Amino acid sequence: MTLFKKKCKYCGEKIEKGKEVFAKVKVPELKDKVIKAFCSEEHAELYEKCIKGTPSRSSCPFCKE
Repeated sequence: MTLFKKKCKYCGEKIEKGKEVFAKVKVPELKDKVIKAFCSEEHAELYEKCIKGTPSRSSCPFCKE
């Protein structure tokens, strides 16, 4: 039994140990891609298509949109 379970970055559901799917995805606040945990490959693809959050224009020099 683990104390801390990973949560899917797309749906927020807890993921059982060993069943996580890791993917490099773009986070709005950062320039480079980072590795995040998802409950399925489908959720990793959906997260990549619909990036969650909005970049803070004042703190992100790389987001010029």
